[in-house]
Amino acid sequence: MTPKQDPVTVREVGLRDGLQAIARTLPTADKLAWLQGLVEAGVREVEIGSFVPPSRLPQLADTEALVQAARAAHPQLTVSVLVPNLKGAERALASGAHAMLLPLSASRAHSLANLRKTPDEVVREIAAIRAARDAAGSACRLEVGLSTAFGCTLQGRVEPDEVLRL
Repeated sequence: MTPKQDPVTVREVGLRDGLQAIARTLPTADKLAWLQGLVEAGVREVEIGSFVPPSRLPQLADTEALVQAARAAHPQLTVSVLVPNLKGAERALASGAHAMLLPLSASRAHSLANLRKTPDEVVREIAAIRAARDAAGSACRLEVGLSTAFGCTLQGRVEPDEVLRL
């Protein structure tokens, strides 16, 4: 008997996670060249940026342009973006992203530091994002990433019951 093999998705996140941590802003043309290299290497899903306020992360201010260019040049590519709130989700939907990644921290301290909202407020925001996506008739996939489930440097231990509740 052959064991069932579930598909595995590999999502490259360097254009978002790698670039948000540096002070320098890489030109859009260089990001598109990076993306071209990823596609040529066989990558099929890329987290291309984040719809955060440009004042907070100017490195990612061109995410809308990147989504649109990626969709036009690479129809086989699944283009995902990180969205921290409803406004970001509305921008992601308008840009044509295939998937939105929504961060939810189990740590109250981390959630407040990262998104300026409690975990419960983020859960309500996720519901609003889903409603907006559904009202727009979009097929954009929503994924929620639960972080700091085992604790964080800002808070220490996160109670397992809180993780399960979220």
